[in-house]
Amino acid sequence: MNTKIFRLMLCVFLSLSIMLLSGCERMRDMGMTDEMVTPPDETTMPTLKVGLIHPQPNYTSFGKGAELARDVINAAGGVLGTPVEFVYKEETTATVAQDATELADSEGVVAILGPLFSSHAVKVGPVINIPVLLGATRAEVTADATDPNDFMFLIAGSNVLQATLLAQVISQQGASTAAMIWQNMDVYSEGFVQSFKASFENLGGSIVAEQTYESGAMMFTEQLTAVKDAAPDVLLLASFPPANPLIMKQARDMGIQSIFVGSDGWDDPLMSTTLADNEPVDGYYCTNLDPDAMDFNAAYTAKYGSVDGIAAAGYDAMRILKMAIETVGSTDDPAAIRDAIAKITNYEGATSISHFDANRNPVKSVGVRQILNGIPQDMIIEAAPEISGPE
Repeated sequence: MNTKIFRLMLCVFLSLSIMLLSGCERMRDMGMTDEMVTPPDETTMPTLKVGLIHPQPNYTSFGKGAELARDVINAAGGVLGTPVEFVYKEETTATVAQDATELADSEGVVAILGPLFSSHAVKVGPVINIPVLLGATRAEVTADATDPNDFMFLIAGSNVLQATLLAQVISQQGASTAAMIWQNMDVYSEGFVQSFKASFENLGGSIVAEQTYESGAMMFTEQLTAVKDAAPDVLLLASFPPANPLIMKQARDMGIQSIFVGSDGWDDPLMSTTLADNEPVDGYYCTNLDPDAMDFNAAYTAKYGSVDGIAAAGYDAMRILKMAIETVGSTDDPAAIRDAIAKITNYEGATSISHFDANRNPVKSVGVRQILNGIPQDMIIEAAPEISGPE
């Protein structure tokens, strides 16, 4: 190659390199790097983060109800003009307290919807300082003076309300004796049986057998033998499916003819899908938190299928949170939002809430209905609104 041509090419190459290096230095001086080749998306909007702690794969309707409310709220412009974004956590016994702390401290959520189970809710109260709107129903979850639970609210009807009403119904149906079986060490179940026992005995009834079982149990021979010996008019199962339908079938197989009664814990598809033949579970009575708003029922059914009281609690929790934030006018002060929730009166959503009592339990109505041939019958009785929880 000609020496002059080579030198000319070398000079051009060196000049280009210097220009490129100088350009990179100027980019760095401006805070730019080689990786910043795509400009930021200027259409991204801030969101109002809300934590959602709910179980999987059962009892999912609480979360679905909350999602329906979120979608309706966002379609109408959000909360204070900001769309709501859920930050999800799966509800488990081992992680619920840690998850609640992470949502508040790391994720920066303004409030938490859930958890659903009372045994999990009691773990959240001592570690949280933002509003928590629960799917749980044990009244003492918010009333226990030993824990700082003043940010927690029940949205569904409390155990005291449900158990008192159930005791009234079975007494009116002529029952004078009852046996109780519940899951050992479960906060929800224990709260329900305590309230039911007190109410039933106050009405002149007698509890003739009390039995517990461990979580995950599949066989209940020992418990049902004690029930059979006592021959009660009714058998209260204050726990959840799939245990409940299994107990019912085994009771019938043993010749126990007691009428089965239960709580809103039965409000899950597992109640009717656990057994191949649902004849043993037919005819039971249970407390009912079903929603009374036709527009909610239609919207939820169209999106998810059959509606239940757990779904209504999720829906109402999100809408009540929206109302409180908009009353305060900002999300800067969790205590102000809590106080605004506590002052809500005459709420009309999926269900109706007159007000929250001193322990942040909702003053509302629930009912009792019988299930015949898998079809819920009309309400037998509806609770007086002044019955809520322990004062």
